[in-house]
Amino acid sequence: MKCRSLCQLVVGSFILSVGSVTSSNANAQLTIGRQIIEPVTPIIDSVPVDVGTVRDVLETQVEQGVESTFGSLANIPTPQFTVPSPLSLTSPAGSLVLKEIKVPDGFLAVEREWLFVGSEADRTHFSHPDITIESSHYLTAIGQWIYRLKVSTSLDELSQIRNNLPESLKAQVGRNHIYLAQSKGNPDSQNNSQHVLANTTPTDKPKVCQAPVRIGMIDTSIAQNHELLKHLVIEQQSFLPQALPTTQAHGTSVAGLLADNMLAGSHLYNASVFYTRNSISQGATLLSLIDGLNYLVAKQVDVINMSLAGPENSVLANVIQKISEQGVQIIAAVGNEGPASPPMFPAAYPSTIAVTAVDSKHVIYRWANQGNYVDFAASGVSVEVAHPDGTTSRETGTSMATPLVSARYACLFRASSNPAQALATLRDQAIDAGAPGRDPVFGVGILH
Repeated sequence: MKCRSLCQLVVGSFILSVGSVTSSNANAQLTIGRQIIEPVTPIIDSVPVDVGTVRDVLETQVEQGVESTFGSLANIPTPQFTVPSPLSLTSPAGSLVLKEIKVPDGFLAVEREWLFVGSEADRTHFSHPDITIESSHYLTAIGQWIYRLKVSTSLDELSQIRNNLPESLKAQVGRNHIYLAQSKGNPDSQNNSQHVLANTTPTDKPKVCQAPVRIGMIDTSIAQNHELLKHLVIEQQSFLPQALPTTQAHGTSVAGLLADNMLAGSHLYNASVFYTRNSISQGATLLSLIDGLNYLVAKQVDVINMSLAGPENSVLANVIQKISEQGVQIIAAVGNEGPASPPMFPAAYPSTIAVTAVDSKHVIYRWANQGNYVDFAASGVSVEVAHPDGTTSRETGTSMATPLVSARYACLFRASSNPAQALATLRDQAIDAGAPGRDPVFGVGILH
């Protein structure tokens, strides 16, 4: 991390730049969508104090001047945020396994299912004729119990569920939301859709890693016998009901990108949580996500890669915060819903590092989410990835950008054994893009 005097110099230069652009382009703010003009929040709450001081100075300047520095963004396409239609998934025998519904917040969730995290004694709060405790188990990662609740149609609202809880516990309940993988295949390069044989292992490619690392990922299952993964020690476990259909495509792609930046002998732990919704979409319940996170923390990973996105949820926020307090960094995709999308989670939580995607020319991916929670950008458009059939293919999305940042952080953490130092160094390595300084499109900048 740069010293205080250098940071102050950068701040001064930034203020000068903002002021000059503001005066010469005063009307630019009128053409900018409000969804990308929000107060700037911290990249990382755990960075050293001197960085926090500089960040506070920058925040004030950005709030006052950033609108006038983004006139060029008026030409960026603004796809509208949409949630896919809910599905009902059945077993091969025809019985219903999972029914998705679209809930009042506009996202998908499991029909009439809620989650609660708390103590074992808290189960007494659910002694209600319209509430059934479907399952419960202890989460060692956060030292709390998680309850899966099934409620009657008449009780299927957050306010009514919370009425059964003391004030101190009201924030510990949320719907069993559905979270989606953030990959869109490779729609921008249809001519490159053919697979090619993978015949090299990238054991000598990483430049930043000095020692093997331990990385966790939340995804689909992976084809761990792929040639591009053979230099790793891989362990994976499924957290899906056996009757749900699944795929290896998304997880193998993400694993291959992580492996490309991991030294031989590194450990990769995969929590398989995604079921197949259709040929282009994978979903995961919040309960599966939390069980996967619990598994990965127990494996003492350096970082957890989450190439997925979905709605804000108080239960997820609770779990993410407690994991972060233990020094495990979560790095997540910002989402592929476009600049008009609301913030997506877990990327938008303060303790999470949020990653967006750029192409080979450093142009922002047109479907990438934007907002003050974006921290870093990395290559994620038409990138070559491992395919379960043993070949490689090309994929696009913020899912594909996130692994590079996760692997880079893991390498830096192993070098320093200090999360704050690793994050500070990661920030120093980012190449500024877009408007000077942090912005809601590229965040701090692009990592190569």
